[in-house]
Amino acid sequence: MTSDPSFRPSRLKGGPENSAVQGCPCLPLPRSIRGKLVLSFLVVAVLGIIGTVSAIYAIWRIEDKVRIIESFYELNQNVLEIRRNEKNYFLYNNKKDLMSALDFIDQVRASIAGVKKFLPADEAELQSFYDEELGKYEEISRRLMDDKLSARSKNLLEATLRRHGQDITKRIFEMDARARQRVERQVLNYQKTGVMLLGLAVLLGGILIYFLIRWIMRPLEAIRDASAQIKQGKMNSIPINEEIRCSEEGIALVNSLNLMLEALNHKQDQLVQSEKLAAIGKVTAGIAHEINNPLNNISLTAEVLLEDLPNLDCSERLDMVRDILVQSDRAREVVHHLLEFSRSRKSDAMEAVDLVKLLTDSIALVRNQFRLGGVTCKYEHPEKPLEVSANFQQLQQVLVNMVLNALQAMQPGGRLDLAVAPEGNTALITITDNGAGIPKEALPHIFDPFFTTKNEGTGLGLSLSSAIIRDHHGTIEVESEKGRGTTFRIRLPLRNGG
Repeated sequence: MTSDPSFRPSRLKGGPENSAVQGCPCLPLPRSIRGKLVLSFLVVAVLGIIGTVSAIYAIWRIEDKVRIIESFYELNQNVLEIRRNEKNYFLYNNKKDLMSALDFIDQVRASIAGVKKFLPADEAELQSFYDEELGKYEEISRRLMDDKLSARSKNLLEATLRRHGQDITKRIFEMDARARQRVERQVLNYQKTGVMLLGLAVLLGGILIYFLIRWIMRPLEAIRDASAQIKQGKMNSIPINEEIRCSEEGIALVNSLNLMLEALNHKQDQLVQSEKLAAIGKVTAGIAHEINNPLNNISLTAEVLLEDLPNLDCSERLDMVRDILVQSDRAREVVHHLLEFSRSRKSDAMEAVDLVKLLTDSIALVRNQFRLGGVTCKYEHPEKPLEVSANFQQLQQVLVNMVLNALQAMQPGGRLDLAVAPEGNTALITITDNGAGIPKEALPHIFDPFFTTKNEGTGLGLSLSSAIIRDHHGTIEVESEKGRGTTFRIRLPLRNGG
């Protein structure tokens, strides 16, 4: 993976110094998602309790209002019974009807006593009705039961009783109507209060859900965005920003992911190095042969000098010494290429790399493999340098690995064509061989880890090569046909856009 030098795996552990995070908008709230969930459930529970208590209180109060209506209904029925007996008396002039009316007066008094329990505000009016109206009606009724009354007095008392009965009925109905209106208003108020509480609960619930989702999703979205940038190679660890600091679980998750990324990067570096060592092993035979030639020349020249030194003139001695120096430089150059290739540098060391020189050095490193395999190599490149921002060692490993793969796929007499050229804002590297080719069914999997079509090898070479090219913001493509060879195309962005 490419690395941003400014990034290091971020770890933020709990402690007094981290208990208050500057700039965190969630500071007054619990910093853990668990705490926020508990707080949310407590708020919901409080709202539920308030709503339940309000509903129970409203039901209790409505039951009282129902009892008021029932009491007034009973009171009205008793008053109507009094009036019914009163009318029967006037129709049949039977004093038993007056006696029945007096009995219902006692029931009316009992009903009024029940109503006063539920209407303390109307207690004075009900007591006045109890004492005055009913008392006066009872007095007139008892006087009418006197057998000694004259006809004239009886008529006057009957007229007074009829009028007073009408007043009692009217007054009771008025009190009943007022009580019903009051009950209806109070019930309506309870309904409005219930609707308001419901609306408030819905509003607070909606706000709570919004913030709950925000509390939970903000750190997850921040981690997701950082993971996408890691995938694109823009960073190598997840930074702990404000969104993540507001969640203890988010901090713990980021620390775990950063430790995992650090371990993966370390493992990837180890795989790259092991694959590089495998490539070194493949070129060892050619390197040894290439070093042995100058060493043999140096040894033979030194033996001639040792045996014939007295017989040689000065110019011959100088020629032999120069020959030794030339052969030494030749061996030193081969060893230098090998050391440069095998050296492990930091994976994030990015620098300006000339692709023309890179391919030249890579060919020099394996040129003896061409002679040993009987393969010819043709290299085409522009005269001026093609610079990209890259890690020299990683790109050289990719090229050496792909050249060695091509050599293994070809028989003696084969041909390998290498080319590098600008293509818009990118540099195109083409590696073409006329070897056995890759089966069609294997093409989609050649960049998969541990996939190989050879009897030997780990199957990691092309997978690591693909990962290195991706980390350099480039692409690698393959085109192959069974029995007709294979072509790899690598595109890398030119430094400063070309």
